[in-house]
Amino acid sequence: MKRLIRITVAVASVLLINTLIINPVFAQSAQKVNEVGKPIPEGVIKIAEKSCMNCHAKSGNCIARTHVNLSKWDKYSPEKQAAKAKAMCNMVSKEKMPPKKFRENHPEGVPTKEEIKTICDWAQSLQLTKK
Repeated sequence: MKRLIRITVAVASVLLINTLIINPVFAQSAQKVNEVGKPIPEGVIKIAEKSCMNCHAKSGNCIARTHVNLSKWDKYSPEKQAAKAKAMCNMVSKEKMPPKKFRENHPEGVPTKEEIKTICDWAQSLQLTKK
């Protein structure tokens, strides 16, 4: 009888601890899944259409889309959007994007200094709203 009580208490304790630990984790995960980021502003979209979307959109390069998929931008959380936008700013500022081959074949697709500033200003605005 004592053994049955000990087992019951042990099982109840494990269940209680699991409930206290796991539920907050699931609640936070569910909250983050429901968070929706902001759409890309029209000025940035025009630059992206010219310089980025050939590879970083639905019909683009599979590897490129693993880094940034502009077709799914609104599905990214605000934190992920801020990180991706910051990475976009860094890559275009360092002239790593668009890639060298694209620059050579499509010089009209290379973002100007003003366009790079527009992208970086937008990326910075997302950093400021980041929680």
